[in-house]
Amino acid sequence: MTQTRTTEEEHEHRHLAETMRLLNAELERLTDSVEKSASFIEAQKKHLWEHWRDMDSSEKAKFRVDVDMSVAQGEHTVRRRQRVERLLQNPYFGRVDFHPRGEAGSGAHYIGVHNFSDPETQEILIHDWRAPVSSLFYDFESGQAHHESPEGTVHGEITGKRQYRIRDGRLEYMLESSLNIGDDVLQRELSQSADDRMKNIVATIQREQNAVIRNETARVLILQGVAGSGKTSIALHRIAFLLYRFKDTLSSDNVMILSPNRVFGDYIADVLPELGEEQVSEIDVDRIARSFLAKVTDYETFSEQVVTLIDHVDEAAAERMRYKATPEFVTRLDEWIASRADEEFTPQEIKQKYNRLSAEWVADTFAEARNLPLFDRLDHLANRAVYLLKQRVRDRGGKWTSGDASSVRRQVRAMFPHKDAFALYKAFYRDPERRRMFKPLGRKKIEYADVFPLIYTMIRTARQERYGHIRHLLVDEMQDYIPVQYAVLRELFSCTMTILGDSNQSVNPFSSSSLSTIHSIFPEADCLELCKSYRSTTEITEFAQNISRNDRLVPIERHGPPPRVLACADEKHELTRVLDVIARHADSEYRSLGIVCKTLPQAEKLHRALAEAGVELTLLDYDSTAFASGIVITSAHIAKGLEFDTVIVPHVDETNYSGEMDRCMLYIACTRAMHELHLTHQGKLSRFLEFAADSGSDTPADTTGTPDGHEHTTRTPVG
Repeated sequence: MTQTRTTEEEHEHRHLAETMRLLNAELERLTDSVEKSASFIEAQKKHLWEHWRDMDSSEKAKFRVDVDMSVAQGEHTVRRRQRVERLLQNPYFGRVDFHPRGEAGSGAHYIGVHNFSDPETQEILIHDWRAPVSSLFYDFESGQAHHESPEGTVHGEITGKRQYRIRDGRLEYMLESSLNIGDDVLQRELSQSADDRMKNIVATIQREQNAVIRNETARVLILQGVAGSGKTSIALHRIAFLLYRFKDTLSSDNVMILSPNRVFGDYIADVLPELGEEQVSEIDVDRIARSFLAKVTDYETFSEQVVTLIDHVDEAAAERMRYKATPEFVTRLDEWIASRADEEFTPQEIKQKYNRLSAEWVADTFAEARNLPLFDRLDHLANRAVYLLKQRVRDRGGKWTSGDASSVRRQVRAMFPHKDAFALYKAFYRDPERRRMFKPLGRKKIEYADVFPLIYTMIRTARQERYGHIRHLLVDEMQDYIPVQYAVLRELFSCTMTILGDSNQSVNPFSSSSLSTIHSIFPEADCLELCKSYRSTTEITEFAQNISRNDRLVPIERHGPPPRVLACADEKHELTRVLDVIARHADSEYRSLGIVCKTLPQAEKLHRALAEAGVELTLLDYDSTAFASGIVITSAHIAKGLEFDTVIVPHVDETNYSGEMDRCMLYIACTRAMHELHLTHQGKLSRFLEFAADSGSDTPADTTGTPDGHEHTTRTPVG
């Protein structure tokens, strides 16, 4: 057995060495090709410059085409060279031996980030992880299996699977893996220190994750994933798969991500390039809001709404949010808008320069355009009236001026009582039953709860610019968008979508959406759920479960130290506790540390205190555009989607974390931790953490400080 193992390892080392030799040879060839292309293009440009005056237009056009083709070929070669360079670091991470039914023997298929063929024989040496044959590696255990091919479904038997860790072309380990992606490899990867940014997970994709990634039939895919389930990474891998699968009709220019904030956008920025795809464009709801409302009204942003709610929950404002956060509200608003043309448009005779158009003509012309949005119908009517009246005046030798046209348009607009979509939207709340549901924040500012209902009103009443070039939209943090926002997205993006999030991680419990709510907006959608959590240790996951329980969550079995709840005598003592954790972290194997406060003002205050104490750290606020390495301090809202090796959650007292929204923030903060979690407080511990002081638990004890500065024992229950 040992001899066989040794022989297999020697074979793998030889195979790796030969693969590296071919990759290096290909890199050298591609580099030479790039240099030759650059020289050729430069020579062509020089020739064109020197002989420009002697060339006719057809020669110039042909020369430009030749140069453009050379540039395109050169860029293609550069991309191929980048892929080879990526493979040289880690050529492959898996192998599956497959014996097709009816054939003589098994074939070894090595799986990597990109495809690579022997330049001479064209034999595929490394299969792209997205290729159909690679599904054998992710979806099947040893035994009967199948994969798709150009000829149809190929059935057969998996006779062996292996997993590798290769770094910089060196084989660090090799594992036999008769089951699905082996626990050993997964545990090794999950135990690693967090990187500065999200990385690809092609070596550890699990079966249920692979089903999400390779779903190519769903027009809309809604993915509910628990904290730490890898849903964002999976969604990005899904984009990479779709770009690979439909490369003839889909490019990175046709894909867009609706991102919660710019920091998160930077945090995930490396994933697609690592997978060999160009970065895709991003947008956020605030940018959409600005594009519609910049010249209409000022408005409260989502972040401002969250900050206001965290500081104080106004019950009347909460009622307005709840009212506008249901599918029924969208239906009600939609029906009301649709009925305005019939109920509030009053046809009148149009008179200008002794010419008249009857009220009957006005009614008929308005009715002809019933397929247009309301204000476009009015414009259509005005344009038709101007055209006819102008013709009559000119036929009689008269003069038609711009003032005449303006007069006709004013007469048409006077037939409808609302001058624009904003006026129409405000009129919606004149109904006695709805009157209390609209409250401006000033003469020219509206609540965030009104932003997207107003945008929806604008879209339904006048033609707007759409994102017609986008063919796939990824929506992250789905729980933070309400039905009317999805209705807006449905109007702006007539494309396929991947929508993902976690209903347990809403930052506004008064206006959050569940999977079922979103499904009501997209009834044609496929709905999938990821319940296994990979990010945090079992101890941290169970701790967070006690704050906000999700019975569907399944933690992966990876252990670490229990979370520590540190009681402090006063503010100075709490700062000392935080500094102690930072000092221990600096001496540990871990790299990233996140200090996650409930609010941004709390983060700013603690940032100043820590900076004065000599700690080098980065504050992430709503204006931040990039994620940072090392020690980061921010609020729970901004930290959503991020993860850190070690997390400190300060000020977990009853005053700071008391309401349901506070529970959401505390849960988000704690679930950012991968390996270690520390919480500090002065005074009485938050009621959401009372379980942490339960001395009846059988779990290992943790030593924490009492408010008087002495030590006592706190135990954390497992569930």
